[in-house]
Amino acid sequence: MILVTTHVNTDFDALASMVAAAFLHPGATRLIPSHVQPAVRDFLAVHWDLLRLNHRDTVDLAEVDKLVITDTSSWERLDNIKELTSHADLPVTVWDHHMAGGSIAAAEEHREEVGATVTLLLERFQAQDTAFSPIHATLFLLGIYDDTGSLSFPNTTARDARMAAFLLENGADLNVVSAYLDSSLDERHLDLFSRMLAEPEIIRLNDLRLGVCVQDARKELNMLPTVVSKFMEIQGLDAAFGIFPMGSHKTAVIGRGNPKLFDVGAVVRRLGGGGHPGAGSAVVQAPLDTTRSQVVELIRQTGTRRTNVRDLATPISARLAPAHSLREAAAIMKGPKVPNTSRTERQALPVVDEQGRLLGVLHKAQFRKIKQDRQWEKSVTSMLRQNAPTVHPDQSLREALHLMTHSDLGFLPVVEDGRLVGEITRAAVILNMYEL
Repeated sequence: MILVTTHVNTDFDALASMVAAAFLHPGATRLIPSHVQPAVRDFLAVHWDLLRLNHRDTVDLAEVDKLVITDTSSWERLDNIKELTSHADLPVTVWDHHMAGGSIAAAEEHREEVGATVTLLLERFQAQDTAFSPIHATLFLLGIYDDTGSLSFPNTTARDARMAAFLLENGADLNVVSAYLDSSLDERHLDLFSRMLAEPEIIRLNDLRLGVCVQDARKELNMLPTVVSKFMEIQGLDAAFGIFPMGSHKTAVIGRGNPKLFDVGAVVRRLGGGGHPGAGSAVVQAPLDTTRSQVVELIRQTGTRRTNVRDLATPISARLAPAHSLREAAAIMKGPKVPNTSRTERQALPVVDEQGRLLGVLHKAQFRKIKQDRQWEKSVTSMLRQNAPTVHPDQSLREALHLMTHSDLGFLPVVEDGRLVGEITRAAVILNMYEL
């Protein structure tokens, strides 16, 4: 088994370079550390199935005959796999952009001074004409932007910029990238930001929360969109509009929002500006108070973009009955074998009675508790999770995403009037997120 992994406290460059390295070793097992950074955790909540990752407790180190490590060269930064150091003949490959080196004596080492480790792997992709999806391109761009401050940090090289362009050419989605990355603000921006937080005007539109904030801003500030984005993030808003006076009869309006929920561009375009559903700006030839009133009125006139569970729910692809044994359940979870393709495995399946009522969910992790062969003949109800999260068809996608982030099932059962009517899967969320 070829094992590909990266360091604990995983950031986007670590995750991106690990996934990229797995492309160079088809069939490799991808081991994600147990501790990842919060933004990475949120990203994985949606993209887990696509990235085909594994937790440490599912990997048998005795089966490893090759190890590939990215974004570090120290055993101490890996997730509880130091026992592999006793495997004298184990070939180790390291991909890293940290020039100091570490405790791993690699048989093959790719270490160069670039802004992000994933840049090194992408150069290999480009040379070999390796195919990858726009969603992977988005992750790889997150890796570059995270470690280079969106190409603004001093460690950024021309090679990082070329690979960023390469990813944009291959479909990387900047809207998704901006949703997961942070930006730093200097003292002047922080002063403005503090004032915005102290004096917000919150507008409720159905179940959405939108913010409007009027503040004086120094003319030389060039990161006002970032300030508005931060304001939206900290306040937990679905959209935010910063209104900044530029003179007695001239006002700047900057809007940021979740394009799936509210069309910011529709507001700023009616003010004479431009933008798309997630971002936009306008310079209005009107006094501050007049502009503020216009913005508030346009917000109320603009329709919300609410996606419900019903819109993304699909029929249940497989289910279990109380009469199924654990052995039968394990086989059903593996899915049918189709020639020339890999199996589509399920991490968990719902258990449903004859009336269609959801009794609970059986997760494959439960199988690790089986110690004797005769236990496999027990009913699935013996290992049932009865408190698994469910959603109603009329709940919002936001509520479903919140539940999915805190669930390890890979899907959410959709229940109406006590009956299981479908499921919402990570795949459906991804298709909606990327508009594929």
